[in-house]
Amino acid sequence: MRLLLPFALTLLVLAPASAHAVCLHAGQATTIIEGVLSEGTFMDANDQPEKAFILTPLLPTCLIGDENIDASTQVGTVQIFSSNDQVAQILKNFVGKDVFVQGAPFGAHTTHHHAPIVMDITGIQ
Repeated sequence: MRLLLPFALTLLVLAPASAHAVCLHAGQATTIIEGVLSEGTFMDANDQPEKAFILTPLLPTCLIGDENIDASTQVGTVQIFSSNDQVAQILKNFVGKDVFVQGAPFGAHTTHHHAPIVMDITGIQ
């Protein structure tokens, strides 16, 4: 799995700049997306502030295969988090940077989701 991310990232870097955005596929754990990472403060259902990491993809993207979002909807933000403690601890180091993330995307479905697409990431570079 560790070799997959660098290989896929190399392919993405070599792709033509004029390439069109490709939709993400819900639940596909090896999905890779590039964008700029930011951290924002949002209000939850109880009007309490909570922080979230937001990835702004280089091109708007969409999500196929999730009933919580229409596959034709192009979005400009993806909320990322990691259930892997090691990855979660380093996310803050990448704020403000252009990154590649790998993980499993799904459609937002709770008040803790602050972008139309949410992604549990397993790697970031």
